Amino acid sequence: MNTALRTPTIDDALARARKRQIFVAVTRILARKSFHEATVREIALEAGLAAGSIYVYLSGKDEILLLIAESMVGELTDALPAIRAENAAGPRGEILAVMHAALGVIDRYREAFAVLNHELRYLEQRPEYRGRLREVLRPYRAALAEPLERGKAEGLIQFDDLYSVVEALHMLCSGLAMGASMLAKTDKETYWREIAAIVRGRFFVSAAGPAPNRIAATGSPAKGES
Repeated sequence: MNTALRTPTIDDALARARKRQIFVAVTRILARKSFHEATVREIALEAGLAAGSIYVYLSGKDEILLLIAESMVGELTDALPAIRAENAAGPRGEILAVMHAALGVIDRYREAFAVLNHELRYLEQRPEYRGRLREVLRPYRAALAEPLERGKAEGLIQFDDLYSVVEALHMLCSGLAMGASMLAKTDKETYWREIAAIVRGRFFVSAAGPAPNRIAATGSPAKGES
């Protein structure tokens, strides 16, 4: 009988459940205080874990930042099959739906996202985290890039540099969390209508030129939009 190549020290399903507990605890704590004020012990207790047991799942406090990224990207990627099924024939509808889903994740965890966004440069400068962070973010970036490329090939979306546009669309979504007091009273759908109009007006091509600012309140394309 072949032996397993990897013998996990903890059950994978249990590890995922515990990491989810830790992530949810972190989002609650970050709604009350800054990341640098929070302690690993406080996070563990908020998650209902023994103070030292958090190190079974994370090697240190910096890894909490990776966990935030992994958890938020995971929620988005879970929604991708349904998004792609609903927009199978239309890259423009798909890019809007991906952005709307990303905005929903950001809205659920505004404080945690703001912390992550602030600390990304720090993680990218650390060799031990750079590659892991790139892998964590890859599905999110691909979810934006793939319909953009298809849309450009089909003559439906216009842009010059793919990486610049992916970053621009990400920053449009990020603004909901990064706007701080300016957007404190702005709800997600109000914000969405504005950024969806920007995307349609700048990147979408129609027979008459750039698409008019038709605004849908959901991630679905407006009538006739593919």
